[in-house]
Amino acid sequence: MKLEHYFNLEAKALYTDAGTKPDVLMDISKAAVVTETLKNIDPEHLHKKLMERETIGSTGFGDGIAIPHCTLDNIDRFVIGVLISKKGIDFKARDGKPVKLFMYIIAPTKHRNEHIRILSEISKVIRIFPNVTALLEQHSVKTFFDTFTQFGTWDISGELPQKYAQVTVHIQDVGAFDKILELFNEIEDSNISILEGNNVSKYLYALPLFSHFMNEQEKGFHRVIIAVINTVYINESIRKINSITKELNCSSKVLITTHALSYYNGGIDI
Repeated sequence: MKLEHYFNLEAKALYTDAGTKPDVLMDISKAAVVTETLKNIDPEHLHKKLMERETIGSTGFGDGIAIPHCTLDNIDRFVIGVLISKKGIDFKARDGKPVKLFMYIIAPTKHRNEHIRILSEISKVIRIFPNVTALLEQHSVKTFFDTFTQFGTWDISGELPQKYAQVTVHIQDVGAFDKILELFNEIEDSNISILEGNNVSKYLYALPLFSHFMNEQEKGFHRVIIAVINTVYINESIRKINSITKELNCSSKVLITTHALSYYNGGIDI
C-alpha cells in the first residue's frame, strides 16, 4: 500500500472559510469529487454519506484535528484529502475544542480492512503535535502532502521474512488499552483478537481465606490483546508499548509477553 497514490492533489484550495460542521463537510465533498475516482459522484450524495458517518460519533478526535471519512459502494480506490480552517470549527470533537485540520478519506466499501489501516496511518502522523504545527503552516495542497510524507513511510510492498510471533498484552488500564490497540492496528497484516477478562480478585473472593479482602463487584478493567505479527515489528512494538505505559504511568497495569511461532497459517478479519 502506498498512501501517497491516494492523495487528492487535484484540489484547488487548502483553506476553507466554512463556519459549521455541515458546511465544512460540503467543502470536503466538493473538493473530493474533482478526482478521477469520484468524478461521477454527486457532491450532495457524498455530503450525505459524510454526515451519516458523523451521526455515529464525531471524527474529531481532539487537539484541533478531525478525520472525516465514509465509504461508497461504486468506487475502487481511496481518496485522501485535506482542508484547513484558520479560525477553527465546532465539529463536536471529543475534547470540545474547535477543529482546524481536516484530513478526509473516501473509501471503497469493499476495502474495509485497508480503510482501517489508512485511518491508523494518518492518525499516527497527526497525533504528534510538532507534525501538526508544520502541516498547518503550509500554503498549498501540494506542499501540505509533501510535508506529510516526510513524517512516515507507507511503501510496504517489499517482501518481509516469513517469520511470525505472537504478542500477548494483558491490560488493566483503559487509556493504555486504546493506545496499544491502535499501535497493533497500524502494523500491516497483523491478526488481532481481544479477550475480555477479570482481575483475579473476582475469583479469590469466592475463597474463604481471601473473601475478607476482595469485593466481587469490583472486578476491574482487564482486557487481553493477542496479536500475531511479523517478527520484524516485534522490537519496535515492545518499545512503543513501554513508551505508552511510561507516559501514562501504568507500567504495573500492563504485562507483555512474546512467543515465536513454529507454525503460522491463515488469518482473521478485523
